[in-house]
Amino acid sequence: MVQIRENSEELHKICDVLDRLTLDALSLMQEEIDLKVNAENSMMVGETHLAKTRYICGQNSVSSLQLPCKNSPEFEALTTVNFANDQEVMQFDMKVHKPNNENYVEPLKWFGFMPPQNLQFAQNLYRQALQWIVQAANVQVRLAETCEQITQLKVFKKEAIAKE
Repeated sequence: MVQIRENSEELHKICDVLDRLTLDALSLMQEEIDLKVNAENSMMVGETHLAKTRYICGQNSVSSLQLPCKNSPEFEALTTVNFANDQEVMQFDMKVHKPNNENYVEPLKWFGFMPPQNLQFAQNLYRQALQWIVQAANVQVRLAETCEQITQLKVFKKEAIAKE
């Protein structure tokens, strides 16, 4: 009789934790969806600003011809995204680097000495979208970890039920 009560209490604890983890997973899913929608909206508005810039300045003044190619001098990215896989925490982090040499050219200057304001707006919107995408990737990692915990607890629950 005592073992049945202990198994019942253990099963009740497992079910409580499963309920909490399931609610956490649902809230993480909602957060991921919100972040992806924000990133998508930011990208769409950025594309609109690029289209306005092309309309104002002409289609050849804002095109792939201004972008660096194989023969262009080397340059460093100002923003990098890294995956940190520590023993306890896995996550993506975004680092913004300061230009460290005097040969640095602002990427907006690839499109002319005085780039249009719409091009600057597009740049800022794309930077914001990148931040949201990194946050969404971190939420995805947390969601995967939560789902793995749920799977493990379901196995423990089956074992607890089998003991009864």
